[in-house]
Amino acid sequence: MEDAAQAPPEQPVIAPPADPWRAFLEPQTAAEFLRGWLAIAAGRLEHTTGAVLFLRGDGGRLGLAAHWQMPAQDAGVTTLAEALARSPEPLVKREETRSLLGYPVEVAGELQAVLVLQLSHHPDGAAFRRLMRELHWSGGWLENRIWQGHATLGRKQAGSAQLVLQLLSATAEHRRFDGAALALVNAVPDVTGMDQAALGTVKRRRVRLEAISRMASFSRRSERARAWEAAMDEAYAQGDIVAIPAPDGARRCVDAAHRALAQELGAAAVISAPMMLHGQVVGVLTLARDATAGAALVPADVLDDLRLVAAALAPLMDAKLRERRLVSGRLRDLAGRALTAVFGRRPALALAALGLGLALVLPFVITTNLRVGADATVEGAVQQTIVAPVDGFIASAGVRAGDRVLPGALMARLDDQDLRLEHAAATARATRAKQSQRDALALGDRTASAVASAELTETLATLDLINAQLSRLDIIAPIAGLVVSGDLSQRIGTPVRRGEDLFEVAAESGWRLRIEVSEYDLALVHPAATGTAVFAGLSGIAVPFEVTNIAAVSDPGGGENRFQVEAAVTNAPPALRPGLQGTAKIEAGRSTLAWVWLRGTAVRLRLFAWQFLP
Repeated sequence: MEDAAQAPPEQPVIAPPADPWRAFLEPQTAAEFLRGWLAIAAGRLEHTTGAVLFLRGDGGRLGLAAHWQMPAQDAGVTTLAEALARSPEPLVKREETRSLLGYPVEVAGELQAVLVLQLSHHPDGAAFRRLMRELHWSGGWLENRIWQGHATLGRKQAGSAQLVLQLLSATAEHRRFDGAALALVNAVPDVTGMDQAALGTVKRRRVRLEAISRMASFSRRSERARAWEAAMDEAYAQGDIVAIPAPDGARRCVDAAHRALAQELGAAAVISAPMMLHGQVVGVLTLARDATAGAALVPADVLDDLRLVAAALAPLMDAKLRERRLVSGRLRDLAGRALTAVFGRRPALALAALGLGLALVLPFVITTNLRVGADATVEGAVQQTIVAPVDGFIASAGVRAGDRVLPGALMARLDDQDLRLEHAAATARATRAKQSQRDALALGDRTASAVASAELTETLATLDLINAQLSRLDIIAPIAGLVVSGDLSQRIGTPVRRGEDLFEVAAESGWRLRIEVSEYDLALVHPAATGTAVFAGLSGIAVPFEVTNIAAVSDPGGGENRFQVEAAVTNAPPALRPGLQGTAKIEAGRSTLAWVWLRGTAVRLRLFAWQFLP
């Protein structure tokens, strides 16, 4: 008999039964029992003109279960029932023409039902106590019915759990997928009452038939096997149980392939349940019942059990199917057995210990190239700096950093206005000195002639100096090459001082590297040592070089002393340019991998310990 506690929140309300006692004592359904109980219980209560019963359904909400001598929809009744749902205590509500009494029914401390009575008179103290005694007596029958429903549900759940455990046990006995699949399809008919069962797995979006009950082997090209697979594909495509004939109230599904399978097998009922794992269908379980087995209609609870079985078996069958694959299954299994034979029952721990030991030992055994890493900058092998020859102002600039120049090319020009004025003044002084010398000679004044001669000599020397300065106002490229630094185009008209750096030109005939080696690594570097360098602008090209010179003094940088090492580039790529910066690694012989990793730390620890040793 159906469980009264599992009635849906909103079900069709049928008129009160003609014989309440028959409906109460011999009900055919839970709804009939509730209508009979409500008619008897309300009829026994004085001044009761109507009653409505609300029952908690599957969703946990109160829904209309039955009513007696009053409309099913009543705003006052609904409001009172909602109040009792929030606070389950008996409640009386007085209105103009009636009074409403709400009575909650609790089972195991939880509200399961609400009974609302419509009274013609408001109950006084004595009448209210009599009314409550009758309600307590009548509510006992309803509580008993609810307990029976809980017990029925518990027995059903226990039966479903036992069914799942039996199938899981039959499947788990076999290590490989083929044996487990055959055991499953052979066990399903025995525990479900069906006559035939088949299992298929999803491969490339199609279902592949794997096992048929009571058949050790079969041909996948046979018409019957294709019919099985077509029915499974039909359930796989819809992602839900497909059953023929469909139970009352079940969702309508496309079942053409199932009907064809039923005709092929001579079956009265066919059911297919997809096996879902992580939202994906990994297999399909199909059952069939022979036409000679009795009723064809499959109860809804059997479909629920089959859905539960498919969900429980999906992870196990998928895991066994993965183990059947060559690389991730059989080869891994064979490797595991071999490791167990060599390392014992816990090969993972032994392998971990072995791997840790190798990780600790191999660095002290494996040898590799020991290389000293340091920052490097590209410079020209021949590089000249051009300075201001005199104090003056910049008049024009013809080149800037990045331009290529030829020997004798005009790079810039200094303004000659001041020097021209000085030249004119010196020329005037020289003319006056010559005239004074002639006048002194004419008068025979030897002293004045000597003074004029000395002044003339000084003035002529000044003119020679000015002419020399005028000849050096044009800044000429001394060599052919690339202008590395210097841009006077933004300094037109600004003053420069004698000796100030204006340009730097690097000859493109060869390149050298300026490498800044840490003092901790200097002992490993020597002239003629080779190495390679990689620069930020040419990250994909390794530039070879050879050390030519090691500076005798150091410069601080990066928190330590660094020595400048010069190296000649032995095979320069065409894209190499002065000013590129990167990392150079100088070869320092062979050493163990552990010493390569720990050398810097060991040197610093050795120096630190030396400070404290006696």
